[in-house]
Amino acid sequence: MRHGIFGKFRSAIGSLSLLALLSSGDLLAGASGAMKPIVAYQGATLIDGTGADPVQNATVLLQGSKILAAGADIEVPEGASVVDVSGRWVVPGLIDAHIHFMTSGRIYTRPAMMDLRHIVPYEDEIKWVESHVPDTLRSFLCAGVTGALSMGGPSIEYSARDQAEKMTDAPSVFNSHGPAVAVPNFLAERLFPRWNGELTLKSLTSPEDAIAFAREAAANNASMVKTAVDDRGSMLFRLILDWLGWEEIHEALIAEAAKYGLKVTSHVHTLEYGRRLMELGVDSLQHLPSDQPVDEKFLSLARAKDVIIVPTMALHKRTFEELYTKEFELLAIEESCSIPGVIQSWHEPLPPSKDDADYLGSRREMVASNTLALYEAGVSLAVGTDAGLMGLSHGASMHLELKRMNEAGIPARDLIVAATLNSAKVAGKDDLYGSVEAGKFADFLILSKNPLNKIENLQALETVVKHGKAFDQQDLMPSLPAE
Repeated sequence: MRHGIFGKFRSAIGSLSLLALLSSGDLLAGASGAMKPIVAYQGATLIDGTGADPVQNATVLLQGSKILAAGADIEVPEGASVVDVSGRWVVPGLIDAHIHFMTSGRIYTRPAMMDLRHIVPYEDEIKWVESHVPDTLRSFLCAGVTGALSMGGPSIEYSARDQAEKMTDAPSVFNSHGPAVAVPNFLAERLFPRWNGELTLKSLTSPEDAIAFAREAAANNASMVKTAVDDRGSMLFRLILDWLGWEEIHEALIAEAAKYGLKVTSHVHTLEYGRRLMELGVDSLQHLPSDQPVDEKFLSLARAKDVIIVPTMALHKRTFEELYTKEFELLAIEESCSIPGVIQSWHEPLPPSKDDADYLGSRREMVASNTLALYEAGVSLAVGTDAGLMGLSHGASMHLELKRMNEAGIPARDLIVAATLNSAKVAGKDDLYGSVEAGKFADFLILSKNPLNKIENLQALETVVKHGKAFDQQDLMPSLPAE
């Protein structure tokens, strides 16, 4: 943590850098060549996302989409527009480190898990998802989520990124290429049906496949590559993974991805696979071991290799318990920011089969205890939701995840770092995103309550600033008719 004298020194250096920048005339210019106006947000308490002490009566100075300076004693240039945010708190925009655009959060969205095709045919659900991409993107901003890491799937994951880039009221989208699995195509399709004719899970059966896959990721301008190693508790799946040589496939994939500067993240639910993936060199793990307590070998390895873990805690209770009991603990922000038709679908009666609920839902307590053990051992955590999975609304489910992690024992101060800077690190984008610091994109939230006192206060949103453009949170709420 950076405190006291260091914080003041950093603010002083920031001010000197700003003066040098202004005197040199090296300012951001618009397409016409005209200088963009400078805006100063003054008077709030700044929680910058780095873990540093909060700064009282801070100034966040921005020009165009970037932050020029942030902290105490920042000199505001003459002619700058000043926004008084006294009595407020400024935090970085939240970044969800695990989402899927191919799924809606509705209960019809994954028939291989909960088959309600007799109510809504899968083809109709796909059309619903495609037609609501702009609404889905806006729902992230409504909840204060200014960045989203797509964990792969069919081509809609990339088209959502392309649509986001054309919108001002959308999060920055960082794509994982994948998910890649070391199983044959017919098994990949059994785990998740084709989406508009496309395989959702990408089959890799050799190191040569892995190399080609990494090159494909680079060609698609992905930020990451995502894999999955999961035998689903089945000896048959385990034998297939070993027979195809999943370790050799990962070794080739990780080496090739590194040539293109691509991070590698992997889905895992077991201690054995998680440990081996870290030894092979993955940068982060999606989910976490939940078959047994994490041991010292796992913890030491995660620390030594600086692997970031994304626990995705909330899905265990919401998707694998509440959707069956219909006893929902809904947050107000879920109800205000979710696309109409999503939450309503959760009340559909479910078929009796609960294979996935039995497999994952029963592990909720182990997930919570392992998350706390990771935190206490000094392992880096990020915040991801698996948004789009049944019961998890895009955007708002970030606050449900934060609530669950806080209940597990992680304090608000460190959760803010996990949900901002660490999530940006998962995508390898922490040079431009994840904290309120000079040189980074101006993505931050203005809150009416102190989130350090209570993590739920991150929901006390007044204003969302995305790439320098300010949005009243009320204006970001959906106004679509219920379906």
